Amino acid sequence: MELRVVRVTDRFDDACHLYGAVLGWRVTREWTEGGRGRIFGYGDVGRVELMESVEAVSPVTGVFLSIETEDVDDLYARVVRAGVQVSEGVTQRPWGHRNFSVVDPSGLSLVFFEWI
Repeated sequence: MELRVVRVTDRFDDACHLYGAVLGWRVTREWTEGGRGRIFGYGDVGRVELMESVEAVSPVTGVFLSIETEDVDDLYARVVRAGVQVSEGVTQRPWGHRNFSVVDPSGLSLVFFEWI
C-alpha cells in the first residue's frame, strides 16, 4: 500500500525538477500518453504524483505536506543552493520539531522536519 498526494500543475517541469534533482526523490512511474505525469517516491509508502495541466492551476490553500528528514540543516542548505524560495527558515517548534518550509512550483506547501 502507499499514500499518494496527487497535484495537477501547469509547472510540471519545474515541480519535477524540485522533487527529483533537488530533493533526490526517485521516480517510481511516469507516462506521456493522455498528458504527462510522474510519480516520485519518498520512503516505503509516500508518493507525490504530478500531472501536467495546460491551463493555469490555483495554489493549494489550507493544506501542506509535512515530510520527515534525517538532517533538516543539510536539506535546507541544499534547497537554498538550488535557488528554491524558502517561505520559512529553520525554526525549532515547541512540539519537538526543527523545520523549514517552501512552496513547490505547483503551489503546494512543503514542511521539512526532523525530531529534536
